[in-house]
Amino acid sequence: MNGHSLIDWQYIVQGAAFIAPYVKVTLLLTLSSVFFGAVLGLVSCLAQRSQVPALGKLFRLYVYVCRSIPNMVLLYLVYYGMPLAFLALRGKTGIHVPIEHVPAMAVAIIGLTLHTGAYLSEIFRAALDSVPQGQFEAAEAMGMTSFQMYRRVIFPQAIVFALPLFANQFLSTMKSTSIVFVITVIEVFGAAKLFCEDNSQYFEAYIVAALLYWGMGILFEYLFTKLEDRLSSYKRCKI
Repeated sequence: MNGHSLIDWQYIVQGAAFIAPYVKVTLLLTLSSVFFGAVLGLVSCLAQRSQVPALGKLFRLYVYVCRSIPNMVLLYLVYYGMPLAFLALRGKTGIHVPIEHVPAMAVAIIGLTLHTGAYLSEIFRAALDSVPQGQFEAAEAMGMTSFQMYRRVIFPQAIVFALPLFANQFLSTMKSTSIVFVITVIEVFGAAKLFCEDNSQYFEAYIVAALLYWGMGILFEYLFTKLEDRLSSYKRCKI
């Protein structure tokens, strides 16, 4: 860094060229974790509303545990716990799972999915609870099956309530991808750390990382806002 400028713009340009290609890794981690987390969260939510008490308690325990444990701790538990679990499985059943061939990216997605799914489960539960009970009763009175009721009446209304909270969780998961560097997955933050190891230009490297996260955040905020506008017609649909 020269004596005339707080920021060395040459390193900003070099850092951007080095770090930007890893945006695709951050996006892959985010989209995969949110997708699988949404599936897991919906299953958890519906299980807790089901008539099977044991299943509901199991998923409630999952939500309590994964919401209470810091994301990085949960990631480490998955990273170090999976090999032990597969060794125990092999010892009891003889089934060999080649854990050494499981990529760190898959482990990162599993860890982020467990964390994201727990929060999305509560978001979905609150969204379903926001739908008036009369909507359920009216759908049943019309002879709809449970599948038809949820698909045609309940979910369209619940989605409107859930979308702003879902957007917040999406952005939170995107920022949480920065922790996967600790298990050797290189994304935007990890690339920034690698870049400044060679030149000690920490400030410039993290400025680039911050701008990339900011850009992705603005993009997804815009997309979710547009989606909210399109779904506003479902504010309260009537049967």
